[in-house]
Amino acid sequence: MKHLKIIYLLLAALVACLASCEKEVEFNSQYDDGIALYAIATPGQPFSLRISRSFSVNNNPTRMFSSYSEYYNEIDTLYHAQIVIKNATAQLVVNNTDHYTLVYNDTSPYLYTCDYTPQAGDEIAISVKAPGYKDVHASAHIEVPQQVDIVNTEVVYKHNGDDGTKLVENPLDRYGVDSVMIITMRLSDPPKSHNFYRLKVRGVANREELLFGWYIDKFYSVNDVFTSDDIIFLDNQLSKPYGDWEAGMSNVFDDHLFDGQDYTFTVETRKRYGDNARVIVELETLNADLYYFLKSYMLYRISTDDVYLAPIGLYSNIDNGWGILGTLSYDRHILYY
Repeated sequence: MKHLKIIYLLLAALVACLASCEKEVEFNSQYDDGIALYAIATPGQPFSLRISRSFSVNNNPTRMFSSYSEYYNEIDTLYHAQIVIKNATAQLVVNNTDHYTLVYNDTSPYLYTCDYTPQAGDEIAISVKAPGYKDVHASAHIEVPQQVDIVNTEVVYKHNGDDGTKLVENPLDRYGVDSVMIITMRLSDPPKSHNFYRLKVRGVANREELLFGWYIDKFYSVNDVFTSDDIIFLDNQLSKPYGDWEAGMSNVFDDHLFDGQDYTFTVETRKRYGDNARVIVELETLNADLYYFLKSYMLYRISTDDVYLAPIGLYSNIDNGWGILGTLSYDRHILYY
């Protein structure tokens, strides 16, 4: 009993200390409203830039709707009215010599476009000005795409439900069937540089459905999820599954385990239900900033509904603003069943 009294006294003292520790944290003006940019420069694809207004937590705009119908029909009104910036002045400089002016595109909210088509090896820099906001800047190098060789493919049977149309055992994968393609690949990593990658393994099939007894709807059955036991895809920070992705699985990785070497690994992807089933394998070579942004986003998307996790900040390389200027080059292969 004496020991219990001592424990009670210690606990009471601890509670008193915690209750007496109070600290005021002043709101820092660096989190005021500003400009957010988003762009990924990809060789062979016209460059575009999304520009929008960002808000501090205390100044996030809201809108009240009188009915669900009004909300459904005017869901983007808030963004057009208060988030889209249409009067920004956006400049793009390529290799310190070529200058491009990006123009607001009325057909797509947030979008600014120009006639520049990125090329591997280019150095790009963007600057954006808008009345009432700080000027923002960002720069990036467009990486040369690294190659991935398809060493071997094998199609095996793996049960996945009933008839492949409305699966019982795996309702999230409605259009996966009982065949899986096992793909062995070899990546050749260049030496003396830190390289960053994302692997996409996309299963695709053509589908047709008869609607209303006369209309044939044509579409694609697509799934980007793949599985692998290789350590390069292991990310212990991803402690929960997301969508069809398993916990700990990340298709964004770097070369710290195989720097400057050839590296062979194996992945699996489930066949899609439909005609002309195929797999599109794409090894994307990323710049470092896009790699860190994607890693932070993966962590963010599993933490937004977890009250026990600290808030996750998205990585940004935008000076005086928020967002990402990333670059992505790719090597692509199409494999048929």
